[in-house]
Amino acid sequence: MKQVFILRGLPGSGKSFYAEQLTDELVKGDENQFLICSTDDYFYQEGSYQFDKFKLPEYHSLNLARFIRGLAQEIPLVILDNTNIKKWEFLPYLEVAHAMGYQVKEVIVGDIKDKSLQHLYSQRNSHGVALKTISKMAYMFEW
Repeated sequence: MKQVFILRGLPGSGKSFYAEQLTDELVKGDENQFLICSTDDYFYQEGSYQFDKFKLPEYHSLNLARFIRGLAQEIPLVILDNTNIKKWEFLPYLEVAHAMGYQVKEVIVGDIKDKSLQHLYSQRNSHGVALKTISKMAYMFEW
């Protein structure tokens, strides 16, 4: 069965960890059987994460293209690991996955509205996203 998981959640909520757990559980970590697509990957320059908001549209397009290539190669498990705060952000992924015969599951990782968890997420996210930004993202989250 071909599966796509669309992960949604705040920075630091555990989306990347969840993605790794899925690959271990569903395909035993076999690198030929899964693809994790994260726009964050494109912000790494020489091993260092360097966020540039002006690059977001380009990097989101590159990530979508990588996702589509993975589906075209019929990789059994493809995971979208982005925050996906607004529904329009993951709609193209959802539509192409359905069009290419994949079963799609949307997963919200972590608790979006819990203020104490937002504090935890701001401390443990690996990209230095501030609490103020995380709280704003939580407020804007579309269910």
